[in-house]
Amino acid sequence: MTNNKTIAIERYRQWLTFRNYAKGTITDYIYCFSGFANSLPEDTDFFNLDVQLAIDYVFRLRSKGLSPASTNLLSSSLRCYYDVILDRPISIRRLPNVKYTLGEPNTFSESEISRLLDVADVRMKAMILLGCDCGLRAGEVARLRVKDIDSENMLLHIVHTKRDKSRYVKLSMPCLQALRTYWLAYRPDPSGYMFPGKVNGHINEIYPSQLFHRLLVKLAIRPEDGLRFHNLRDTYATSLHNNGCDVFSLKKALGHSTLKSTARYIAFSTADIQQMPSPSDFRGNRHGRS
Repeated sequence: MTNNKTIAIERYRQWLTFRNYAKGTITDYIYCFSGFANSLPEDTDFFNLDVQLAIDYVFRLRSKGLSPASTNLLSSSLRCYYDVILDRPISIRRLPNVKYTLGEPNTFSESEISRLLDVADVRMKAMILLGCDCGLRAGEVARLRVKDIDSENMLLHIVHTKRDKSRYVKLSMPCLQALRTYWLAYRPDPSGYMFPGKVNGHINEIYPSQLFHRLLVKLAIRPEDGLRFHNLRDTYATSLHNNGCDVFSLKKALGHSTLKSTARYIAFSTADIQQMPSPSDFRGNRHGRS
């Protein structure tokens, strides 16, 4: 039997693209399915797969320590392939998602942000401020177009984001100044992307994360915490909430579909708790008098 793995992967990619899945989702789904496909024998017919093969594969990786989030992504990818390519749906009951609770957002302190900005080159400095001052994801930084920067109204237009949505975010003055400094040094095409690359017209979507990781290693900033570019966005969201931004405005700025995603930043915030009175305040603190 001729191996048809390559054909299967390409057909899956075409279907995901046709359905207008986000680029990041397509990359993740193809990566997950390819890992599954590579685990099977060379003579496997990828258009006639048994459901149990997928279930066993996911359970095996989970038993070896695959994280809940990665397990759920893998399960979603395989359920989708079996459903749309093989017309053999796997029920959520047979291949369920793993329940887990999102932990507290890992944020940078002001001193850590200052250290990062002090040593970053002009391009990296602009990227860092797009993350911590504007809340952009790494992929959104990579896809930022020159025309998306509205310096007159101090806004950034973020287009084709996660789940192919668009939003506006406030542009801070330090970020605008950093972008202008970068512009003078690199002179990107005004009709193109702010950070041009050789593929798709812009730099690879994971490139800002790679550059940022190198900077973190260089400065040895909390290596035990596994910090990454996305933690700049966590810092942005937490700072906004701690300084009085309401949950609906925060949801809009972050581009979340539901309040459930935004609630993570509120659940672990202590800003409102610190402003609360204690019972002693109501009692006049009589028992605390000397």
